[in-house]
Amino acid sequence: MYIVTDTHPWVWFLTASPRLSQKAKSILSDPSNLIILPSIVMMEIKYLYQHKRITLSFEEALQQVETSVNILLHPLDISVVTIAPLSLDIHDAIIVGAAIQTAKGICSNRIVGYH
Repeated sequence: MYIVTDTHPWVWFLTASPRLSQKAKSILSDPSNLIILPSIVMMEIKYLYQHKRITLSFEEALQQVETSVNILLHPLDISVVTIAPLSLDIHDAIIVGAAIQTAKGICSNRIVGYH
């Protein structure tokens, strides 16, 4: 299964935070799932760490991406910008744009979501 994650669930997963639901933890822990990590998530981690709002550093998060076989860093490119919904905050729009692009690539025009 393809999973597109937002910043806080990803940070909570990497830091083993109790704020992450058991269902989300199970999904993110499953090595058969491909975790799609929009590049904006890494930028937000860098920003939040710099401003002391999270304890997970950019370097720690990047190491996880680089050493895991089931994590794909999704670039912010013109295809994401084109498809991103304007009704959302810019960060969320980029993540949703990456999810829509991923879904179109793997299952035509259908998107399956998890909360």
